[in-house]
Amino acid sequence: MIKSLFTLVIAFIGTGMVAQKIDTLSVYSASMNKKIKTLVLSPSHSKNKKLPTVYVLHGYSGYPKRTLIQDIPSLSVLSEEMQMIFVLPDGNYDSWYIDSPNLKYETFIAKELTGFIQKNYSSDSSKTALIGWSMGGHGALYIGARHQKIFSAVGSICGVIDFVPFGKEYGVPKLLGENTEDWTPYTAISQIDKLKNSRQKILISCGTEDILLAQNRKFHEQLILLNIPHIYEERPGAHDATYWSKAAVTQIFQLNQFFTNHD
Repeated sequence: MIKSLFTLVIAFIGTGMVAQKIDTLSVYSASMNKKIKTLVLSPSHSKNKKLPTVYVLHGYSGYPKRTLIQDIPSLSVLSEEMQMIFVLPDGNYDSWYIDSPNLKYETFIAKELTGFIQKNYSSDSSKTALIGWSMGGHGALYIGARHQKIFSAVGSICGVIDFVPFGKEYGVPKLLGENTEDWTPYTAISQIDKLKNSRQKILISCGTEDILLAQNRKFHEQLILLNIPHIYEERPGAHDATYWSKAAVTQIFQLNQFFTNHD
């Protein structure tokens, strides 16, 4: 677990100028015997001893630096403004954030990375959220449902609820083999029963022109049938950064309210 770089970037908040901390890390994963690149954004001037922490999972083909520059560029400002820590791990392009025979990204996110952050940062373990978009939305729902004691809130934006119909084009066979029947237990939709007694804050957002809209609507309807509390939002937009960059801000504000109400 090596801190490879420390930088300061200048962000304007209102009329003030604040030095924002961004740590570029290589976090060791014992389960995979390799280091995972991870960005950690934290307020330069913390008002609280322990801070809420939001783990942000990128989409298919993404990486942490792109998340910060292109996908959700407001994260630096929001960290200072919301007094939150944001953790941006590298999802290895197309890991789908699952534990497959060769990769253990569920274990890394839910156990190894959270353990590292709680040990090395002023992270409030009772106020920990997991959000993401597209492949990362799948990861947030899948991992969040399976690790409810770790994540008190989960947020999916344009999330892939079921990758079975198109997974062959997006790297799933190299993770789980060619037999699509073996894929179903690794989908977000397969974990819905685990949310029946969840006390987590569940946030779901999708654009009205998104190719995944039908999947998200179906997931929303099933949550209602199971009487699982959640917030579901649709707004104009497609499956692109223009949509999820704005939707992520909305979810972060909702998370801030949730954490504030649970002081």
